[in-house]
Amino acid sequence: MSTIGNRLSSAHASAVSETDSHPGCRIWLYTSEGDDTAVTIDSLPNLDDGRILWADVDLECAENLDVLWDELDIADLVDKLDRSASTPTLAFHEEALELVVTAIRDGDSLDVTPLHCVVGPNWIVTLHEGPLDLVDSFNKPLNRSSRLGELDSQAFLSMVLDWQITGYLKVIEELQAGIDRIDEEILGDKTEEISLLKRLQELRSDLRHLRKTLAPHREILGLLGHPRAGAILGEESADDYQRLEDRLQLAMDAIDTTREMIAGSYDIFMTRTAQTTNDIMKRLTIVSVLLLPAAVIAGIMGMNFRVAFFDRPGVFWIVIAVMVLLAGTTLLVAKRRDWL
Repeated sequence: MSTIGNRLSSAHASAVSETDSHPGCRIWLYTSEGDDTAVTIDSLPNLDDGRILWADVDLECAENLDVLWDELDIADLVDKLDRSASTPTLAFHEEALELVVTAIRDGDSLDVTPLHCVVGPNWIVTLHEGPLDLVDSFNKPLNRSSRLGELDSQAFLSMVLDWQITGYLKVIEELQAGIDRIDEEILGDKTEEISLLKRLQELRSDLRHLRKTLAPHREILGLLGHPRAGAILGEESADDYQRLEDRLQLAMDAIDTTREMIAGSYDIFMTRTAQTTNDIMKRLTIVSVLLLPAAVIAGIMGMNFRVAFFDRPGVFWIVIAVMVLLAGTTLLVAKRRDWL
């Protein structure tokens, strides 16, 4: 591999890595001295021990970055990248290690994109379709003196993959928060049953999509974390990738927990729906009980026969009073027994 060109001058130390001449490319330099900074393609630094260069590139702009690919000696590898790759893959090349994972795209919890990682000594290149806020989100919890340059490129790759898994965990947390909000609405005074059921179905579909996307990573991390892989990646890196396996399993367990939460929310929804139905039937029963005695009395009084008792004008009001008395008694009993 050719040596990367001239040392970064102090004038370029604070320059942004995405320039008008090279849009879609972000480059960051991490050093063991803690002088982490953005760099430009036109002023690439020497990459000796104690330095890690990370280039994050939009694949649409990759063909305009020949200078970078030539300096890293991976021009042929970039040209042969399988842009249609949608599942995690791993390949060892003479000049670099190539890894494809699926990352959550910032701004849309349902949108995922293949992330190509090409790793060589003291450098790492990530390529993806469209915008993906990798560098800024990775650097956000760090300060500008992270001293990540002390790591080798394999260890640095494990940190990038850890960020990728963290993206899934954040999405799962958002789904769980959505389930909690649905539970509050279900237990509230006013619920829109059709809307809530549709949202539960959408959450279940989103979770199924995340699991389908995340699960294939177990095979890749299993290979990277295998004890024998240390002979290729370095003995220290094996522990890093075994930790990633644990993180991945944590994400898978979180997905299973979220699925159980959705099932619990559905049970609450069905219970609340059954309770609402019971309340409606209870009210209808009370109304029936109120009207039934009046209907019976009215039916008897309307029978086609003559009795001297019916010839008295005041009997009508007596019958009405009896009906009202029976209805009032029914309401009183229902109230005392908490039927209303």
